[in-house]
Order: sequence, then C-alpha cells, then structure tokens
Amino acid sequence: MAPTRFARRIGPAKLGWRSRAGPQGDSPASGGRGTGFALLIEVQDLRLHPVPFDLRLAPETDAAELTAVPEVTGTLQFHGQATLAGEGLRLRGHLQGEIAPACSRCLEPIAMTVDRDLDLLYQPESVLGESAEVEIHARDADVGFFSGPGVDVAEVAREQILLALPMQPLCRPDCRGLCARCGANLNKGACSCAPQADERWNALKSLRKPTS
Repeated sequence: MAPTRFARRIGPAKLGWRSRAGPQGDSPASGGRGTGFALLIEVQDLRLHPVPFDLRLAPETDAAELTAVPEVTGTLQFHGQATLAGEGLRLRGHLQGEIAPACSRCLEPIAMTVDRDLDLLYQPESVLGESAEVEIHARDADVGFFSGPGVDVAEVAREQILLALPMQPLCRPDCRGLCARCGANLNKGACSCAPQADERWNALKSLRKPTS
C-alpha cells in the first residue's frame, strides 16, 4: 500500500491589499517592493479566465512579508498562472530565490539557490467535511487546502521556501561545530578552553585502592 501524508492547509490572505488581474493576456497580478500587500487569487475570478501572477519580494524592502522565512537573502520571485480546478485552483509557475539557512552545527549561513518549477493544486477546505486533518494518497502530496475566497500567492511562496530548506544543513561534511563551553566556532581553530575530562570514568576512580 502506498504511503500517505497529511494535507496542508493554506489560509486566506491576511493583509489588506488585493490584486485582481484582467482578462487573459493583460498584465499579471503583481506585488512586492514594500507595499504591504497580499496577492490573493480568487476562485470566482478563475471561473472567467486564467489569472497570471508575478510576485517579487526583496529582504531590504519587504522585511515584514519575509518574517516567516528569514533564510531568504535575495530577491524572491514566483511567477506563473492560476487556473480553475474543479471547485479549487491550480498554480503552475517557477520559484527562484537566494537563501542562507544556518549550519546545524556551527550556525554559519550557507548560501543556496532555490530554483524550481511548481505545479500545485488547492481545494477549498469545505471538501474536508468536519475533519481538519485528512490523510491523502502519496500521489496527491502537492494538494493543499484553503479557506476563504482563494489563495494568497505570497503565502504559497513562503511555504515552498520552507519546504526547500534542508532538514539539517551543513556548511561542509566535516564541520566541527561550536565549542560546548565557550561557543567558539571550531572550524576557525581550537578555542582556549582546557580539555575536559570524561566524567563517565569518575565512578571507576572511586574504586581504586590506595597504594601503600
């Protein structure tokens, strides 16, 4: 039997600005550059025509929007097109950006690039019935659920960045980490802490017989 996963839940836009794109072929819905926006794509608009989108977020101008993903160090771009998919919607696009997660041993930032095509399906939360967590088949692992009139593209981009982060990033395979006593980065050289005796041998020391 194929493995199962829990479906993701995507909330409605939390900010005040909303963009509606015109008919197919018009300029895409866009946002960013410190405007305090929420790029919301509504299902009711998709019943009329597909909606292109072009999202750009930069740490120097959109810090509030990137609070949940401090690993982003360069401009984050997510562009593509939303189409109707039953009672929900489908996002096809490309996500690109520079990130720098902290090494899990020494905490130094590691420069990485996120550059991937995305094909994501979102269905209204009402299809879940009364259960907030529904197991879905592995082949539907890219299905998410939303409440409200549609999906916030900025929220989708932030979620995909978090999913792209490695579980235990390492700056290098032989990273020596930090000194447990003074916190010095041991990759930059030995610290001044005296070698610490292994306390596991203390019990054996008490068993030694005194010498005459």
